[in-house]
Amino acid sequence: MTMLSCSVEEAAHIALEAAAGKNVEVFSPNISAQLLERGLVDEVIVHIAPVLLGDGIRLYEAHGGRVAHLLREGSEPTQTVDLRFTVSRS
Repeated sequence: MTMLSCSVEEAAHIALEAAAGKNVEVFSPNISAQLLERGLVDEVIVHIAPVLLGDGIRLYEAHGGRVAHLLREGSEPTQTVDLRFTVSRS
């Protein structure tokens, strides 16, 4: 693990250099939002789990009211995915 104390732009550059052509994954909602806001994100992978979490940090907020449009691979940008789960009583 490497700890950095620099701007997100510099951290992204360092991570991409260290990855040597491989993918860089970011698991922090705060850092991800900053990278997305600065146009430094190529792809967003959303893992959906059938649980409801309490309070926490939103994964991607539209800071300043700007919306980040995401395209699902091989689909039209207006398509949505609806999932329905039954609430577990256990």
